[in-house]
Amino acid sequence: MSSYPYTRIKEDIKRRIMEGEWLREMKLPSSRDFAESYKSSVNTVEKAIKELCTEGLLKRDNRRGTFIENGVVSPLGQSRTGLVAASVVGIENPLWATALRGIEDVLHLHGFHLLSYSDDRNLDKLESLIKGAVAKRVDGVILSPIFDKGHLERNERLYELLKSNGIKIIFLDRHMYHSDIPYVTSDNVSGAYNLTKMLIDRGHRRIMFIRNSNLSTFHERLLGVKQAFLDSAISFDDELDVLIPTEFEDFEEEFEAYSARVAAKIKELNCTAVFSANDQIAESVIAALNNLGIRFPEDVSLVTYDAWNLNRKLKLDVTGVNQPFYDMGRTAAIQLMNLIEGKDHLSVLGQICRAEINPGNSIGVAKTR
Repeated sequence: MSSYPYTRIKEDIKRRIMEGEWLREMKLPSSRDFAESYKSSVNTVEKAIKELCTEGLLKRDNRRGTFIENGVVSPLGQSRTGLVAASVVGIENPLWATALRGIEDVLHLHGFHLLSYSDDRNLDKLESLIKGAVAKRVDGVILSPIFDKGHLERNERLYELLKSNGIKIIFLDRHMYHSDIPYVTSDNVSGAYNLTKMLIDRGHRRIMFIRNSNLSTFHERLLGVKQAFLDSAISFDDELDVLIPTEFEDFEEEFEAYSARVAAKIKELNCTAVFSANDQIAESVIAALNNLGIRFPEDVSLVTYDAWNLNRKLKLDVTGVNQPFYDMGRTAAIQLMNLIEGKDHLSVLGQICRAEINPGNSIGVAKTR
């Protein structure tokens, strides 16, 4: 059995091309050399290379070997690479894989090819991918800004690097304040509003909104929560807006400590419901409730964003919003094509895609605790 299945070989070759390991004039290693490097069979490598040739990333000359495809010509007649790079939180994450499919469906219609990568919410990795995108002279980039503490200037330098090289950028899922980079997101305000109204209608007044950063999406969701309170003629207690910061967006290594801090807040605020800003935070809330011996929805109700991913992972049916990642990816790609093809007048700064609510079973009638 091969140590590396062809899908991993294919993605790794893509990554190495993206990061500038090979230039267009260079001949790639032979299939036999690749097989030795990946501890795989020549047939497995051949399958990966054949697919990359079909996708237009590589070209093969039976006598000379395998090379990177020279690119396509844009509708404007300008020489372009015909490549678009998309960096997402995780390719293995079904939500983001759906976004990539939406992006690829649009690019295919325009004769462009997608280089897809995962930054794992790691700024170092994102920087490497962006520098690779510049080296490969991609025509455009779709990515989600990363908001690790104290790295705002570093983020801005990376985006300026893309701009200065004539590479068009679209933000996906969230955006940066005071930036003119177009973005595509979901209807965070109305989705959070509707979830909060569901809680209010079941008698909840002490609804803790918990987040771990100042992401634009989190602020929009908080705005939806507050608007629901306002429209219901109920005061929202500011202490219920709970920001427990983490060092990194993906706080897997901080999970236990974070869950303990969440448990302390739940106990301190005596809330009857928790609104989690995303699925990873919701997972920490569930761990906190378990540690406190509190049941949901019997004792405390729970709602979250990206409920589908949480429910898939934990085999639950938590009430929440499911973002339309396919539509978001597709819309971002359309925006990017407009910019690349010089149709700036068809692009807008921010586009919002409609999300859906999963009714779930994690909302109960409010109880005094």
